[in-house]
Amino acid sequence: MKKLVCVLSALLLLSAVVMVAGCGEDKTTQTTTPETTPVEETTPSTAPSTRPFTQQIFENIKAAHYVSSSPENNQLLTTPPTAVTINFNFNLGTQNSIGVSRDGTSVTTGPLTVAPDKLSMSVPIDGNATGNYRVDYAASWPDGSSHNGMFGFSVQLP
Repeated sequence: MKKLVCVLSALLLLSAVVMVAGCGEDKTTQTTTPETTPVEETTPSTAPSTRPFTQQIFENIKAAHYVSSSPENNQLLTTPPTAVTINFNFNLGTQNSIGVSRDGTSVTTGPLTVAPDKLSMSVPIDGNATGNYRVDYAASWPDGSSHNGMFGFSVQLP
């Protein structure tokens, strides 16, 4: 019985060595294949990107007194927006902010402005690229309290 266990152990060990050696050969074959196709790699760089655009669905986290926004949450635009505006049903205080980003990079191009009636705030943006845009904002009230919100929209240019 001990002889049989020893023989089986030796066969398993030999099988493992053969498998490892076989895996090494497959890696060599795989690395050779990309070297034969450099033309395919350069062709897409001269052609327009074929990566399809996928619209992201954003959760609309509304701050207190939020009424609407332009662009709206999850709106798909085919023309570049120049600003983001958020409307409220209560007068805004003085400590407000809006941050707009595309792929984690800020696209805000100027200072935030509050409308004379103090019911909306807006910020100019550079929306001249296809992508998903996230808007994070903080709205403050005359009593000094504030609430945060978030929404997003997408731009798909022709």
